[in-house]
Amino acid sequence: KHANAAGTSPLGGVIAVAGDDHGAKSSTQAHQSDQAFVSAGMPVLYPSDVQEILDFGLHGIAMSRHAGCWVGLKLVTEVVEGSGTVLVSPDSPSIVLPEHPDGASDVHIKRFEMPAQQEVRLYQRRLPASLAYARANGLNRIVNEAPNARIGIVSAGKSWADTRQAMQRLGLPSSPAGIRLLKVGMVWPLDPEIVVAFARGLDTILVVEEKRPLIEDQLKSILFDAGPGLGHP
Repeated sequence: KHANAAGTSPLGGVIAVAGDDHGAKSSTQAHQSDQAFVSAGMPVLYPSDVQEILDFGLHGIAMSRHAGCWVGLKLVTEVVEGSGTVLVSPDSPSIVLPEHPDGASDVHIKRFEMPAQQEVRLYQRRLPASLAYARANGLNRIVNEAPNARIGIVSAGKSWADTRQAMQRLGLPSSPAGIRLLKVGMVWPLDPEIVVAFARGLDTILVVEEKRPLIEDQLKSILFDAGPGLGHP
């Protein structure tokens, strides 16, 4: 928490990797790291497969350098112990560095800074910069647009893979008509822009996630603040 409040340098960058064992398969306690990351004010990336462990790791370093904060990488047992074919290339993933919101580029670590000012810069500059990075690099994405959809499903990480497998077992196509799908890569802070775009016109939104709600609570707050203008024409 102290290190994240202090920040990172433009040529530094830090990823904090947390191993989550939700079912206490090989741990003394069932564990969920999200709340610890949120308490420290650290953006949280949650990969859903082996490819995304590599991609989100590189994005996490780039985000940390760009936004000036530490970045949490949540790895769960089922994903880490999985296998798959991965793409490794010097230009993959493609990394885009956006402009800092409102020109607030003063995000990096200083030689000395009082705690109150550290907090201001973290929540008013660094976290908005991390959101801008997530948007520019498509870390959260609407997988199935379904323009006339009435039902939306939101998920991330292992739960995303579980959701897709459940749909397959139900005999649903990968791009089902009438169901809009949102895959979240950065689970905190949740991006209000993509949530509002995703929710427009929907009657029902189902959030699939493990253990205590993180995405759901943020989504409800975002939609409440957005007001009643998201319904059908």
